[in-house]
Amino acid sequence: MVTFQDLIMISREFNEFTCLVTQHDHAQVSLDVFNMMSDSLKSKSENIADLQYAIRNHDCGWIEYDLYPKLSDNNLVYTFQNMENHLQLELWLKSISSSINPYSSLLISEHFKFLASQSKTLDIELKEDFIKKSDQLINNMFRGYKIPSIESDNFKFELSILQCCDLISLVLCREKKLKTDLYPAIYIDSKTNFEYSLNFIQDSIVKFSGGFLEKKENFLEVPYRQIESDLLSEPKKIKEEFRNSRVKFRRIYLVN
Repeated sequence: MVTFQDLIMISREFNEFTCLVTQHDHAQVSLDVFNMMSDSLKSKSENIADLQYAIRNHDCGWIEYDLYPKLSDNNLVYTFQNMENHLQLELWLKSISSSINPYSSLLISEHFKFLASQSKTLDIELKEDFIKKSDQLINNMFRGYKIPSIESDNFKFELSILQCCDLISLVLCREKKLKTDLYPAIYIDSKTNFEYSLNFIQDSIVKFSGGFLEKKENFLEVPYRQIESDLLSEPKKIKEEFRNSRVKFRRIYLVN
Protein backbone atom coordinates (compact mmCIF):
# COMPACT_ATOMS: atom_id res chain seq x y z
CA MET A 1 0.00 0.00 0.00
CA VAL A 2 1.10 3.52 -0.78
CA THR A 3 2.57 5.96 1.73
CA PHE A 4 2.33 8.99 -0.56
CA GLN A 5 0.64 11.90 1.24
CA ASP A 6 -2.07 14.20 -0.15
CA LEU A 7 -1.84 17.96 -0.22
CA ILE A 8 -4.15 19.95 2.03
CA MET A 9 -5.14 22.11 -0.89
CA ILE A 10 -3.88 20.41 -4.02
CA SER A 11 -1.80 22.72 -6.20
CA ARG A 12 -0.62 22.61 -9.78
CA GLU A 13 1.60 25.16 -11.50
CA PHE A 14 0.44 26.44 -14.92
CA ASN A 15 2.49 29.21 -16.55
CA GLU A 16 2.30 32.21 -14.20
CA PHE A 17 -0.64 30.77 -12.30
CA THR A 18 -1.18 28.34 -9.44
CA CYS A 19 -4.24 26.12 -9.80
CA LEU A 20 -5.79 25.00 -6.52
CA VAL A 21 -8.13 22.06 -5.90
CA THR A 22 -9.80 21.65 -2.52
CA GLN A 23 -9.64 18.32 -0.73
CA HIS A 24 -13.41 17.80 -0.96
CA ASP A 25 -13.36 18.47 -4.72
CA HIS A 26 -10.51 15.98 -5.01
CA ALA A 27 -12.79 13.47 -3.26
CA GLN A 28 -15.43 14.02 -5.94
CA VAL A 29 -12.79 13.19 -8.56
CA SER A 30 -12.02 10.06 -6.53
CA LEU A 31 -15.66 9.01 -6.85
CA ASP A 32 -15.60 9.78 -10.58
CA VAL A 33 -12.65 7.40 -10.91
CA PHE A 34 -14.53 4.70 -9.01
CA ASN A 35 -17.62 5.08 -11.17
CA MET A 36 -15.48 4.52 -14.29
CA MET A 37 -13.89 1.35 -12.93
CA SER A 38 -14.58 -2.07 -14.42
CA ASP A 39 -17.98 -3.44 -13.41
CA SER A 40 -16.29 -6.76 -12.62
CA LEU A 41 -14.29 -4.97 -9.92
CA LYS A 42 -17.07 -2.80 -8.53
CA SER A 43 -19.45 -5.75 -8.30
CA LYS A 44 -17.14 -7.43 -5.78
CA SER A 45 -18.23 -4.90 -3.17
CA GLU A 46 -20.97 -6.05 -0.81
CA ASN A 47 -21.61 -2.47 0.32
CA ILE A 48 -21.31 -0.44 -2.86
CA ALA A 49 -23.45 2.51 -1.71
CA ASP A 50 -21.46 2.76 1.54
CA LEU A 51 -18.20 2.52 -0.41
CA GLN A 52 -19.29 5.29 -2.78
CA TYR A 53 -20.23 7.47 0.20
CA ALA A 54 -16.83 6.85 1.83
CA ILE A 55 -14.95 7.72 -1.36
CA ARG A 56 -16.96 10.90 -1.91
CA ASN A 57 -16.75 12.09 1.70
CA HIS A 58 -13.39 10.84 2.94
CA ASP A 59 -12.02 14.40 3.06
CA CYS A 60 -15.16 16.23 4.19
CA GLY A 61 -13.37 17.33 7.35
CA TRP A 62 -11.36 19.75 5.21
CA ILE A 63 -14.32 21.71 3.79
CA GLU A 64 -14.15 24.62 6.23
CA TYR A 65 -10.35 24.62 6.34
CA ASP A 66 -10.16 24.81 2.53
CA LEU A 67 -12.28 27.95 2.20
CA TYR A 68 -9.03 29.67 1.22
CA PRO A 69 -5.38 28.62 0.86
CA LYS A 70 -3.15 28.54 3.92
CA LEU A 71 0.47 29.57 3.40
CA SER A 72 3.61 28.48 5.21
CA ASP A 73 6.18 30.99 6.46
CA ASN A 74 8.04 30.72 3.16
CA ASN A 75 4.86 31.41 1.14
CA LEU A 76 4.11 27.87 -0.03
CA VAL A 77 0.62 26.42 -0.04
CA TYR A 78 0.49 24.18 3.02
CA THR A 79 0.99 20.47 2.49
CA PHE A 80 0.96 17.52 4.86
CA GLN A 81 4.73 17.75 4.79
CA ASN A 82 4.89 21.27 6.25
CA MET A 83 1.77 21.61 8.40
CA GLU A 84 1.63 20.97 12.11
CA ASN A 85 1.04 17.30 12.88
CA HIS A 86 -1.68 17.91 15.45
CA LEU A 87 -3.75 19.88 12.91
CA GLN A 88 -3.37 17.15 10.31
CA LEU A 89 -4.70 14.56 12.75
CA GLU A 90 -7.48 16.86 13.94
CA LEU A 91 -8.77 17.26 10.36
CA TRP A 92 -8.54 13.51 9.75
CA LEU A 93 -10.65 12.93 12.87
CA LYS A 94 -13.11 15.55 11.67
CA SER A 95 -13.41 13.70 8.36
CA ILE A 96 -14.20 10.47 10.21
CA SER A 97 -16.78 12.06 12.52
CA SER A 98 -18.41 14.11 9.72
CA SER A 99 -19.52 10.97 7.91
CA ILE A 100 -23.15 10.11 8.70
CA ASN A 101 -22.77 6.50 7.59
CA PRO A 102 -21.11 4.24 10.22
CA TYR A 103 -19.72 1.68 7.75
CA SER A 104 -18.36 4.48 5.55
CA SER A 105 -16.81 6.04 8.66
CA LEU A 106 -15.11 2.74 9.41
CA LEU A 107 -13.58 2.69 5.94
CA ILE A 108 -12.44 6.31 6.26
CA SER A 109 -11.03 5.63 9.72
CA GLU A 110 -8.98 2.65 8.58
CA HIS A 111 -7.77 4.66 5.57
CA PHE A 112 -6.40 7.43 7.78
CA LYS A 113 -5.11 5.02 10.42
CA PHE A 114 -3.03 3.39 7.71
CA LEU A 115 -1.68 6.75 6.53
CA ALA A 116 -0.85 7.68 10.14
CA SER A 117 0.93 4.37 10.74
CA GLN A 118 3.04 4.90 7.61
CA SER A 119 3.87 8.55 8.30
CA LYS A 120 7.51 9.38 8.84
CA THR A 121 6.72 12.72 10.52
CA LEU A 122 4.41 11.51 13.29
CA ASP A 123 5.96 10.22 16.49
CA ILE A 124 4.68 7.02 18.08
CA GLU A 125 2.72 8.82 20.81
CA LEU A 126 0.79 10.91 18.27
CA LYS A 127 0.07 7.85 16.14
CA GLU A 128 -1.22 5.85 19.10
CA ASP A 129 -3.39 8.76 20.30
CA PHE A 130 -4.88 9.19 16.80
CA ILE A 131 -5.67 5.49 16.50
CA LYS A 132 -7.28 5.48 19.96
CA LYS A 133 -9.47 8.50 19.14
CA SER A 134 -10.41 7.02 15.76
CA ASP A 135 -11.51 3.79 17.38
CA GLN A 136 -13.53 5.71 19.98
CA LEU A 137 -15.35 7.59 17.22
CA ILE A 138 -16.22 4.33 15.47
CA ASN A 139 -17.44 2.72 18.69
CA ASN A 140 -19.70 5.71 19.34
CA MET A 141 -21.11 5.62 15.81
CA PHE A 142 -22.07 1.95 15.99
CA ARG A 143 -23.58 2.47 19.47
CA GLY A 144 -23.41 -1.09 20.68
CA TYR A 145 -24.04 -2.72 17.30
CA LYS A 146 -21.41 -5.17 16.11
CA ILE A 147 -18.65 -3.43 14.20
CA PRO A 148 -17.91 -5.22 10.89
CA SER A 149 -14.61 -7.07 10.81
CA ILE A 150 -11.81 -5.11 9.18
CA GLU A 151 -10.09 -8.45 8.52
CA SER A 152 -12.72 -9.79 6.12
CA ASP A 153 -11.83 -10.04 2.44
CA ASN A 154 -14.72 -7.76 1.54
CA PHE A 155 -13.63 -4.99 3.90
CA LYS A 156 -10.02 -5.22 2.76
CA PHE A 157 -11.19 -5.05 -0.84
CA GLU A 158 -13.33 -1.95 -0.21
CA LEU A 159 -10.57 -0.25 1.77
CA SER A 160 -8.08 -0.88 -1.05
CA ILE A 161 -10.58 0.62 -3.52
CA LEU A 162 -10.82 3.77 -1.39
CA GLN A 163 -7.03 4.02 -1.18
CA CYS A 164 -6.66 3.40 -4.90
CA CYS A 165 -9.22 6.02 -5.95
CA ASP A 166 -7.80 8.53 -3.47
CA LEU A 167 -4.30 8.31 -4.91
CA ILE A 168 -5.34 8.20 -8.57
CA SER A 169 -7.47 11.32 -8.00
CA LEU A 170 -4.50 13.11 -6.46
CA VAL A 171 -2.37 12.23 -9.48
CA LEU A 172 -5.07 13.43 -11.90
CA CYS A 173 -5.65 16.68 -10.00
CA ARG A 174 -1.95 17.47 -10.03
CA GLU A 175 -1.27 15.88 -13.43
CA LYS A 176 2.01 14.70 -12.00
CA LYS A 177 3.42 11.24 -12.66
CA LEU A 178 4.17 8.77 -9.90
CA LYS A 179 6.44 5.77 -10.01
CA THR A 180 4.46 2.67 -10.94
CA ASP A 181 5.27 0.88 -7.69
CA LEU A 182 3.61 3.65 -5.64
CA TYR A 183 0.11 2.77 -6.85
CA PRO A 184 -1.64 0.49 -4.33
CA ALA A 185 -2.86 -2.83 -5.68
CA ILE A 186 -6.52 -3.66 -5.23
CA TYR A 187 -6.99 -6.46 -2.70
CA ILE A 188 -9.18 -9.31 -3.95
CA ASP A 189 -8.43 -12.00 -1.38
CA SER A 190 -5.49 -13.34 0.61
CA LYS A 191 -4.02 -14.88 -2.54
CA THR A 192 -4.97 -12.35 -5.22
CA ASN A 193 -4.36 -8.67 -5.91
CA PHE A 194 -5.55 -6.74 -8.95
CA GLU A 195 -2.58 -4.94 -10.49
CA TYR A 196 -2.90 -1.94 -12.79
CA SER A 197 -0.86 0.96 -14.10
CA LEU A 198 -1.48 4.38 -15.62
CA ASN A 199 0.59 6.69 -17.75
CA PHE A 200 0.21 10.20 -19.15
CA ILE A 201 0.45 9.64 -22.89
CA GLN A 202 -0.42 13.24 -23.79
CA ASP A 203 -1.35 16.40 -21.93
CA SER A 204 -4.51 15.54 -19.92
CA ILE A 205 -4.80 12.07 -21.47
CA VAL A 206 -4.12 9.14 -19.15
CA LYS A 207 -3.91 5.52 -20.29
CA PHE A 208 -4.83 2.75 -17.86
CA SER A 209 -3.83 -0.87 -18.26
CA GLY A 210 -5.00 -4.16 -16.82
CA GLY A 211 -8.73 -3.78 -17.49
CA PHE A 212 -9.08 -1.09 -14.83
CA LEU A 213 -11.73 0.90 -16.75
CA GLU A 214 -15.12 -0.40 -17.89
CA LYS A 215 -15.28 1.76 -21.02
CA LYS A 216 -12.53 2.33 -23.56
CA GLU A 217 -12.83 6.13 -23.42
CA ASN A 218 -13.86 8.25 -20.41
CA PHE A 219 -13.44 11.77 -19.14
CA LEU A 220 -13.80 13.61 -15.87
CA GLU A 221 -13.55 17.28 -14.95
CA VAL A 222 -11.34 18.60 -12.17
CA PRO A 223 -12.76 21.75 -10.49
CA TYR A 224 -10.13 24.30 -9.55
CA ARG A 225 -9.53 27.96 -8.87
CA GLN A 226 -6.65 29.82 -10.44
CA ILE A 227 -4.64 32.60 -8.87
CA GLU A 228 -1.52 34.44 -9.95
CA SER A 229 1.53 32.74 -8.49
CA ASP A 230 2.97 36.13 -7.48
CA LEU A 231 0.17 36.43 -4.93
CA LEU A 232 1.76 33.63 -2.91
CA SER A 233 4.14 36.27 -1.61
CA GLU A 234 1.18 38.39 -0.42
CA PRO A 235 -0.75 36.26 2.10
CA LYS A 236 -3.17 39.10 2.95
CA LYS A 237 -4.42 39.27 -0.63
CA ILE A 238 -4.61 35.57 -1.43
CA LYS A 239 -7.70 34.89 0.72
CA GLU A 240 -9.84 37.51 -1.05
CA GLU A 241 -8.44 36.63 -4.48
CA PHE A 242 -9.21 32.93 -4.01
CA ARG A 243 -12.76 33.55 -2.82
CA ASN A 244 -13.46 35.93 -5.70
CA SER A 245 -11.97 33.69 -8.36
CA ARG A 246 -14.27 31.72 -10.65
CA VAL A 247 -14.33 27.94 -10.43
CA LYS A 248 -12.95 26.43 -13.64
CA PHE A 249 -12.86 22.84 -14.85
CA ARG A 250 -10.02 20.95 -16.46
CA ARG A 251 -11.06 17.93 -18.50
CA ILE A 252 -8.96 14.79 -18.10
CA TYR A 253 -9.41 11.85 -20.47
CA LEU A 254 -9.01 8.29 -19.19
CA VAL A 255 -8.53 5.56 -21.79
CA ASN A 256 -7.84 1.83 -21.83
